[in-house]
Amino acid sequence: MRNIRGFGRAALLAAVLLSVVGLTTTACLPAKIAVKAVARGAPAVAPFFKEALGLATDLPIDGPSGLGGGVHKGNRPGLYGGTRDRQSCDKATLAAFLKERANRKKAAEWAKVQDIGIDEIGVFLKKLTPVLLRNDTLVKNHDYKKGKADPFDALLEAGIAVLVTPNGKPVVQCSCGNPLAAFEHDVDSAEVEFTGGNKKWRSYDREKVVKVDPTDDGNEVERYELVDVQDQDAGLERPVGSDGTEDTPLPVAPGIEEVDGHVDVPEVTGASVEEARQALEGRGLAAKITQEPSDTAGPGTVLSQSPAAGERVPAQATVTLTVAAAPPTTEPATEPRGEESTSPGATPPATDDGTTGPADPAGGTATATPDPGGADPDGLLGGTS
Repeated sequence: MRNIRGFGRAALLAAVLLSVVGLTTTACLPAKIAVKAVARGAPAVAPFFKEALGLATDLPIDGPSGLGGGVHKGNRPGLYGGTRDRQSCDKATLAAFLKERANRKKAAEWAKVQDIGIDEIGVFLKKLTPVLLRNDTLVKNHDYKKGKADPFDALLEAGIAVLVTPNGKPVVQCSCGNPLAAFEHDVDSAEVEFTGGNKKWRSYDREKVVKVDPTDDGNEVERYELVDVQDQDAGLERPVGSDGTEDTPLPVAPGIEEVDGHVDVPEVTGASVEEARQALEGRGLAAKITQEPSDTAGPGTVLSQSPAAGERVPAQATVTLTVAAAPPTTEPATEPRGEESTSPGATPPATDDGTTGPADPAGGTATATPDPGGADPDGLLGGTS
């Protein structure tokens, strides 16, 4: 009987211990959050605006994503992409739609998500910049249902056009006009659900999913450094608030992914020193400048680099750039003076007979030449009275 009681106590104690261990383990694991996958080009179920308005142009992203998964600052070079001198989101059409009296209720809900007043929408939109997502990106999306903004956690597929604030925060899904807010959970907690027309896309990689952390106020972006999604080796700069028609090219694509803490050195030979610095800094590398004369390259042109282009180096390494120096300034040569040389305006040397002027080859004195049109107040020209 005692053995049975002892066995019962032991079993009870073991059950309690297992329960405690189970609770502890569960508490350490992040809670899973249901996230709806939103595929590029898939129609929204209840959009704020109909896709027929043609607000956006989503584009496929060729090749692997440029950045690894996780949390990235909104001002990171290469986080977003674009196509040079081409609009991906029509801000003017969006603004006009929100101003229409018939859409005032939608506009009020849209502004509420953005934490602005309805009369601030126009100014707010002017500060936004159209870009393309380069990674599958976690956001809080909003459909419009029963007169209200209906929030849901979403994963937007790479290639979807969005509008971002000067802090780098995605705030509008352009194709449907839906307002976006920040994903409020850890990246690892996302349990992505592919349903309906949002079937699992081939490029989906859980390890490449990102969440954007906006920059702090006072550290806003002035010009976004984007990857040209139609030329993965090229980059472009886009001024904040522009519509994509004021882009300028970058010598190389910014924001190349680090692998095991290493990056590839970009090709900057032949570029200007300013372009080279920008390209290196875009990959987290520093530049050291040395100069040498060059007969073939203009001043400030990069003649060579070390390490060479394509070499894999530790992130934040230094690349030495040899730059063409400006040619030295030289003083104009001074003509040597001989015994009979005469400086302009100087008195000619005296002749043997005490007069001035160059000597006559026959031994006489050269006749003075009158100043054309000049006066002769002292009668020195030998004229008759």
